[in-house]
Amino acid sequence: CFAGLGRIDYLQKSSGMMVLEFIIWYLIVYAVLIGVITLIGLGIQRNKEKVYEHQPEIDPSTITVLIPFRNEETRISVLLESILNLKQFPAEFIFIDDHSTDFSLKLIQEFREQLPHVSVISNPEMALGKKWALREGGKHVQTRYTLTWDADVVVASDYFEQIANLGHAEMYVLPAILEPKKVSHYIYEFDVVLANAFNAGLSGWSRPIFASGANLLYSTQTFEKLDSIAEHAHIASGDDTFLLRDFVNAKVDVRLHTSPELAIRTETPQSFGEYLNQRLRWVSKTNALNDALNTYVAILQFLLTAIFLGLLITTAVFCQWENLVYLLSSKILADFVLFFPYFNRIKRLKTLFFLPLAELWFPIYSIVIAVLMVFYKPKWKERTILNK
Repeated sequence: CFAGLGRIDYLQKSSGMMVLEFIIWYLIVYAVLIGVITLIGLGIQRNKEKVYEHQPEIDPSTITVLIPFRNEETRISVLLESILNLKQFPAEFIFIDDHSTDFSLKLIQEFREQLPHVSVISNPEMALGKKWALREGGKHVQTRYTLTWDADVVVASDYFEQIANLGHAEMYVLPAILEPKKVSHYIYEFDVVLANAFNAGLSGWSRPIFASGANLLYSTQTFEKLDSIAEHAHIASGDDTFLLRDFVNAKVDVRLHTSPELAIRTETPQSFGEYLNQRLRWVSKTNALNDALNTYVAILQFLLTAIFLGLLITTAVFCQWENLVYLLSSKILADFVLFFPYFNRIKRLKTLFFLPLAELWFPIYSIVIAVLMVFYKPKWKERTILNK
């Protein structure tokens, strides 16, 4: 009997050592892969940005800002106030009403007398969604550059002075920062910052794989040549990412910038349901992109997350508490070191304090998103998002 107990104890210790060895190898591979992409890549990206600022500059008077909106009466006032506080202005702001049923249009019209160079147009009756609103607004753009904003963003008063420091390019993927209003909402921001850090690192090595239409600057003429709306008009979301893909495939000059002075800021989702809807909307558009780099990154993320989740489950089920603590503490430390430079760069260090919670939540979150994608159709502005 005692010999049997000893045998069991030996097997448990042996199993624990095997799991620990696997954990160590996982952490090494993870740190090397993510470190090369984010730490080194961000350093390369920062050097690129310094070069951008020593080239012929963009004149704000050559920019038209397109702002599509739908039912934003509770949020659009912060944008209007933000525009009023600008020190320098673009050639024109064009607001495009996407069939609002609230008082959004009225609010803009009331502000219009105070706002310089503002036009307000409406999406045609049969044109629904942000994609068509942007193209309707694009018909009225007569400047070299088009800049797209969302209707619920805030910009710094010197935003266009910062734009004026950039060199000419066909596209700039500019920062979009989510800001929580409640402590419980910080977790709604965390994965966005991680994704943006990864995107900045990839841009350093090669190119960005996604963009935010909330803050996207591009050549009007190049857009008119490359726009592939006919291919993805049936997909309600993803105009920004499809547009980035078109520019990248054409091998034109696409640049990303990480400066917080060039960022727009907007609120995080206000509820858990809104949070899931937003993330499902973002993920849904990637299926139709046919972007090899995007696909490779998604596979890498899936594998790293799946292994981490598997190790968490294994150590917990078999009561290997020392291994579990080692795994979590090492992963938290690694991510802190690897992502600290980007959090610091965009001045979101407060969000980094939620890293331990994020380590536990995101494996679960990944499973939830994967399951919901199979049968749940996300909605935006009372409209179902199609992804096929």
